[in-house]
Amino acid sequence: MLHDDIQVGHFGIHKTVARAQNRFYWVNHKDEITKWVQNCIVCNSRKQPPRKAKSKMKQYNVGAPMERVALDIIGPLPISYKNNKYALIVTDYFTKWVEGFPMPDMETTTIVDNLVNHFFCRFGIPCQMHSDQGRQFESGLFKELCAKLKIDKTRTTSFRPQSNGLVERYNRTLENTISKYISKNQRDWDEQLPWALMAYNSSEHETTKFSPSMLMLGREIQLPVDLIYGPHPQEIEYPDETVSHNDYVKNMQEGIWKVSAKARQNISKNSDKQKRQYDVKAHENTYKTGDVVWLYTFNRKAKTESKLQRNWDGPYFVVEVISDLIYKIKKTATSKMQIVHHDRLKPFFGDVQNWVNEQENQRTDNTVNTVVAAGI
Repeated sequence: MLHDDIQVGHFGIHKTVARAQNRFYWVNHKDEITKWVQNCIVCNSRKQPPRKAKSKMKQYNVGAPMERVALDIIGPLPISYKNNKYALIVTDYFTKWVEGFPMPDMETTTIVDNLVNHFFCRFGIPCQMHSDQGRQFESGLFKELCAKLKIDKTRTTSFRPQSNGLVERYNRTLENTISKYISKNQRDWDEQLPWALMAYNSSEHETTKFSPSMLMLGREIQLPVDLIYGPHPQEIEYPDETVSHNDYVKNMQEGIWKVSAKARQNISKNSDKQKRQYDVKAHENTYKTGDVVWLYTFNRKAKTESKLQRNWDGPYFVVEVISDLIYKIKKTATSKMQIVHHDRLKPFFGDVQNWVNEQENQRTDNTVNTVVAAGI
């Protein structure tokens, strides 16, 4: 009557305590009211916790080309003159080298064909591929490809684009670059894509302090300006006189080792700086198997106003702790298992047994209403 009824509005601790003190008194009433409000399932399904969960940044530094590549799909885009509507983007984590392949659709067979014939056959097989949870990357055919080529396949968790931040940032850069050169009807975007990739791969990256081409190819890409004003100064020096193939290869190998070592230092330094800045506002909760939690959901019900929707769903049970950031959770014994990120969870403080009883009563009421409506 003081908190749950519609006349009193499910308000917070302060308002509920004040309402009670104006009418009643009992020993430890503040503590009991505080506990009641904090455990209210209706309130918890709507409100944010006092401090939003934010895990510390997980560093993932790589040290060589093709150690880890990221996959993503851009689109749908305007249907081009060549009937393309999507673009597969492949980014190397270490060198920042980017490849883009226009596609008429985003079926798994189309993606696999582009990867095998246009990426793997040119650059080799990556040790690891990282993507979101798109159905194309989770299909049986894609898993078979990775198994056959001995590629370790990883993925982001749902609604967690930060896990694939390298691709997300590059996609914005790519779209911004292409938009400056395409025609008004935008149907030539796939013709401009290779030039945009060339521009990016030949530019110094702010993290590595080298161009992607230098780290991936061991040399700078030659541009028209180099043909007019002379060769681009190379980080790797080669003798002017004619040398044997063996000497050329030796010089290149030594140069690439030096450049890669510098790039690794720059990447590590930049990564540490980002982590320090990010972790300042970190607030982590620790969960173990058997804990009960709320899950923040982004799903919007049809014909409902998102501002009035409850964002927290639950309670869920932690079934497995995959890492300090990733958890397997389940709502009931028969429900589907979900793999979620730490930042989408908050502790559940309510009475789980009461919730189970309420769910059971609700199912019973729904069954009775259905029977009555059917006239049985």
